Amino acid sequence: MSLLSRKALFQTVSCMKQFKRFRGKINIQKPKPPHFERATFLALAKPYYINPNKGKLKVELCEGVDATKSKDVDNPFQRIIAQELYRWFTSSRLVVFYHLNPMSSEDQFKAYALFKKQKMHFKQYGKKTLEVAVKGTPYEVVLDFYVSQNMTVFSPEPDIKKMLNITKKFPQLILLAGIYEGRFVSKDELTGYSLIPNLQAAQAGFVQTLNSIGGQLVTQLNSHQTTLVAHLEERTRQLEEKH
Repeated sequence: MSLLSRKALFQTVSCMKQFKRFRGKINIQKPKPPHFERATFLALAKPYYINPNKGKLKVELCEGVDATKSKDVDNPFQRIIAQELYRWFTSSRLVVFYHLNPMSSEDQFKAYALFKKQKMHFKQYGKKTLEVAVKGTPYEVVLDFYVSQNMTVFSPEPDIKKMLNITKKFPQLILLAGIYEGRFVSKDELTGYSLIPNLQAAQAGFVQTLNSIGGQLVTQLNSHQTTLVAHLEERTRQLEEKH
């Protein structure tokens, strides 16, 4: 019994410990900034690695592709499209340039159909193709408009009023400028030209003016004779009444 009591007296009792952080959980998303001295040492000890691919083009990062050769590749299909594009420029009396904001394919088809009904062609070309088409020609200045996504309308007849009416239906199309009868014009000039009546209306107005002037001239020439005849008839009537 003495051994059992001695063992019970000298037995160590282990306590259960549970660690808990003061003031709640650690904020991982917005941690508290470190002390100034610690932040200084962390900034000095931060490793710095130089990116070996910095400043390289995407084509240069591809393995097995020579970037110098890819720039000078001749594309026959692109030259055919460029020749067709140049024919559109030379054969169109009205060429309009648009900046294209994000636009669904359904709206693009609607715009294409509306322009097609008015015998206008709604086209989209890349800047590289346009550069091949107009480089060294009088149309080279249009390259300044092709910065991002662009659309071009070619019309054999310069019906600016119909073009502007279709443009108002699509706010995604931002009118930049145009070529009217071989002359570069701004957006405001296109709006001014749209207020001028077409050739048939101008000719009809001119003929009406000529007819009115001719009628006024005949009336003025005959006015004195008509007045004299009226006076003579009145005098004859007075004499007949006396007799």
